Amino acid sequence: MDHRLIIYQEAESTQDIAKVMALSGEPEGLAVMALNQTQGRGRSGRDWTSPPGKNLALSLILRPRIPAQELPLLGLLVGVAVAETVEAYGIPRAELRWPNDVLISGKKVAGILLEAGMLSNSARFVIVGVGLNVNSTASDFPRDLQESVTSLLMCTARQWDLEEAARKFLEHMETMYCRVYNEGPRFIPALWSARWAHQGRMLVSNGLIGVGQGINEDGSLILKTGEGQMQLVTSGIVEPI
Repeated sequence: MDHRLIIYQEAESTQDIAKVMALSGEPEGLAVMALNQTQGRGRSGRDWTSPPGKNLALSLILRPRIPAQELPLLGLLVGVAVAETVEAYGIPRAELRWPNDVLISGKKVAGILLEAGMLSNSARFVIVGVGLNVNSTASDFPRDLQESVTSLLMCTARQWDLEEAARKFLEHMETMYCRVYNEGPRFIPALWSARWAHQGRMLVSNGLIGVGQGINEDGSLILKTGEGQMQLVTSGIVEPI
């Protein structure tokens, strides 16, 4: 996958721009970033809050040759690539929260959004959205989030170039994505689980309570309930108790 990067000074949503480009036939590897994203979004339609010029907002076009049921694994793979990007800035360890958050010392530093254009049982394209907090300070976030989020600046006490952060991510993502082409996606659950922040923890999701056991081969989360049953979580928010 040869990547190209297009940089906008301002855009409503890099996801929407990348989707239009994908529909027009742009090849995979094309990435769009905006220095100021005015209408960014996260999972389930939630807003992605980011002050102008401080954080990375990037969307990448992929055209994976995998069945639709394996697409959630691709989101987990992106999480690993973002975690590796974070560690490239000298941060000792980045962890992952199922399904799409990257953490530093338990605080969210990045979120991931996948949106697919489907044709029959396969994806015509997948738009990978990455929001990475790069140069934000605590006061840049809403008050109710300040205790639960962080940034590269807050962890390293220095500012970083947003284009450099984008290119670092694209390099790590290319390496990860090439493994999918060569090996298929079945290696992803073990790779992701090695960074899972909540392995063996008591978790709650959609009213279901259980101990985190691992990741299923389709990317769903495995919880062991108090009755000893293994339950799969395929969507929703998962929080430690």
